[in-house]
Amino acid sequence: MTKAGAIYDFFSSFGLDAYEESSVPTDEDGRPPSFPYLTYELITDSFGAVVPITFSIWYKTTSWKEPNAKEAEISKKIGRAGVFATCDGGAIHFRRETPWAQRMGDDSDKSIKRISMNLSVEFLTED
Repeated sequence: MTKAGAIYDFFSSFGLDAYEESSVPTDEDGRPPSFPYLTYELITDSFGAVVPITFSIWYKTTSWKEPNAKEAEISKKIGRAGVFATCDGGAIHFRRETPWAQRMGDDSDKSIKRISMNLSVEFLTED
């Protein structure tokens, strides 16, 4: 599996539809996919490189209860030591970064709740 494929699989493992942030599909009226969903940066590198990656969960709700619960679930799944994903030529190590999570909104719609999260991603790959 390619690095991009392993990164996609990692973000898809949280139970939400996952989209690379520059490739979020829209309908014919320009609306995003059904809520909730996840967007992520797709950045790759080679052996030993550690890069920051930001991702966000998006909910349409009047309460922060569901987004906060999903953020806590993701944090717990990654844990203190992080998680590894295998890919062609090695592995990718995903770790929580500081600051971990930040609540954000959307000025166009007050019912859209977004939590942005930060990771450090280490490439343990041949290239």
